[in-house]
Amino acid sequence: MSSEFPLFRLPLIVLNHGLKLMTPFEIISLSLCSKRCNTVCQSLRNQLKCKEKAVKFQLKFSKKREIQLEFNYYPNTRWIFELEQFMAIKGNRETIIDKLYLIFQRKNSDRHELSETTYVVHIPNWIPIERSQEDIRDHIAVEEKLLKFYVPMEDGCFGFRTFINHLSYIFNITLTDLELHFQDFTRDENEKIIDSYCGNRRDTNCVKSLKLIGESENTPEDDEVVDHILSRQKAKSDLTIDILSSKFHFKENQLRYIPNQLVIRNSKWVTSVDIEYFNSFSVLIFQYHHLIWWWLVQCLIERWYFEWTPKWTVMMIEFRFVDIDTCVNRIRRFSDGDLLRSEETIEEPDGLSHRIKYSFRRNDGAIAEFLVENNKYLYIKARENTDISLSTFISMTKSMM
Repeated sequence: MSSEFPLFRLPLIVLNHGLKLMTPFEIISLSLCSKRCNTVCQSLRNQLKCKEKAVKFQLKFSKKREIQLEFNYYPNTRWIFELEQFMAIKGNRETIIDKLYLIFQRKNSDRHELSETTYVVHIPNWIPIERSQEDIRDHIAVEEKLLKFYVPMEDGCFGFRTFINHLSYIFNITLTDLELHFQDFTRDENEKIIDSYCGNRRDTNCVKSLKLIGESENTPEDDEVVDHILSRQKAKSDLTIDILSSKFHFKENQLRYIPNQLVIRNSKWVTSVDIEYFNSFSVLIFQYHHLIWWWLVQCLIERWYFEWTPKWTVMMIEFRFVDIDTCVNRIRRFSDGDLLRSEETIEEPDGLSHRIKYSFRRNDGAIAEFLVENNKYLYIKARENTDISLSTFISMTKSMM
């Protein structure tokens, strides 16, 4: 019996339906068989219903280099390519891709060397490794399907840009996220990664969100690297800074491009001056364990009331403990018409939530809201340039906790 299957002789509707049943890895493997396969797979994914289903395309640069894809028609599943390096050996070797060539080619002229020659990657095994883990932040079980892919050792960890572009082409999604563990790389390597994937490239296939992670306490040299990365990166959507440092300083006009949202974890280094310099639309500061928390809250209220308007619009700060009533009573400069206090307890999926909110009105008519939830989270809406309510901002923030 012949091993060939006349895939492209199927009626178009049947062909499209069959391709839609393929997993992302199967689509990729088929797309590498020939130029015709490549075109057919991309055409299928270009259909609107399929295009909307690619939701995340992330690069992770750490001791392990990974490409992660997520699709909403495979909920709670991550499709991961894990990079390994190999010593290039000249000569012929048969891979699963070679076998797929034999199945789908109609003529010898249909065969095109797409996989290893064009994309400088080698994938010897297309059967994914499956592993399960719990997503700590979302408290849900996540299944990971992992394939290893190899690049020549002389290309280092940066020689797979063409393969990334191929994935973008097939799934109609540009890069969305870059997670960079900067302490695993030299300054020059960090610069190369940022310029390649989070810079102002003409091909536009650069990430919109950057997550900068340091897993050990920063040295003075590490602080300089972070400063250099922040000055070069151009994330427009989200910027997350997750570093262990007590001496890092955020400079005014530090960022070349202003991300819509700034997220700071392990915020030991953040000062009241830094909070003034932040100029993203929303700012989230986690684990702000300052001993004189009351001074910061009181300072923010007083400064806003006496005509200071920050560049950011909404902000969340996580404290160990915060008592907003005490902070307001310490100021004692407000008339009855200047402020309005409200209090409520609401039931949420993870239990009861107690909220105290103060609305302040200053002489120029501007209104700001300061809300404390469960004596731990301070939410601030300091500008009126948005229709987003404070309660909506709280809901958006909780998805990241």
